[in-house]
Amino acid sequence: MFAEPLLRAQERAIKSKSPLRKFLWRKRVWFESTFGLSVMEPWERNMVLTFFFISWALLTVACYRTLPSTLQFWSQRTMFYLHGHTNETETDAAIRLLGPTFSLESL
Repeated sequence: MFAEPLLRAQERAIKSKSPLRKFLWRKRVWFESTFGLSVMEPWERNMVLTFFFISWALLTVACYRTLPSTLQFWSQRTMFYLHGHTNETETDAAIRLLGPTFSLESL
């Protein structure tokens, strides 16, 4: 009952001459077997995939919001360690180029 759609998809992937379709099928089977999705019921699979997607989305947003200020901090510390002072003109130009970024100080 639950394996029928999977078997039909496998038949389509095997009969297909498209290398992209075969590649995507191999990745799907790898993903499902790695995380044990192939032995779950559909509602369990949807719950796990939703959890993975929400985790990935939160991680992406966190990186997008904090990475610019972190890179700016690292570059300032590197300049300080290499030259003994920070080059304010370069950091000001970077701030104008990147725009306002999120940091804990802004809270």
